[in-house]
Amino acid sequence: MVKCRLLLMLLLLVFFWQGACQARATELGGDFTLTDHNGETFNLMQLRGKVVLLFFGYTYCPDICPTELSNIAAVFNALEDRGAEVSGLFISLDPKRDTPDVLRDYTGYFSDNLLGLTGEQGDIDSVAAKYQVKYRRHEKADGRYTLDHSANLYVVDKEGRLTTVVPYGLPPEHVLQVVRDLLASGS
Repeated sequence: MVKCRLLLMLLLLVFFWQGACQARATELGGDFTLTDHNGETFNLMQLRGKVVLLFFGYTYCPDICPTELSNIAAVFNALEDRGAEVSGLFISLDPKRDTPDVLRDYTGYFSDNLLGLTGEQGDIDSVAAKYQVKYRRHEKADGRYTLDHSANLYVVDKEGRLTTVVPYGLPPEHVLQVVRDLLASGS
């Protein structure tokens, strides 16, 4: 009985959290221009007509980024014939190390549907602010550094509107359902 109550409470929490994230998503997001992993200018408007999974991170990230990008790849794989209607974007918060070549190699490990993006630090900061992404650089004595960063996944509909912010740690099945719902609604 206690397990059933806990499960029900957890399900309600996830339901209300998703609703809160969807409401918050209306205040976030927007178009931006960066450089893609092929060295070409990229604008979010180029993906109108597709659902977009957007994640911010960096290639030297030891755990969160590869985990989330693997989850995004799992969503692409599960979509099968609808996969062409969905694209993934990985925006680097570390343009100093994450050059287009580095991003191309890195995203290639996960999915061909994933495009790495970089730019000047000011451009990255501007895009991060639009999506309320928080990050901070930690310098080490030997000159190396790491980044702490928020790890939400942003889901953008076919019209370019941010519809859902998925907190880190939810399973790929949750993201898959969000994407399927958007595809079914035509948004």
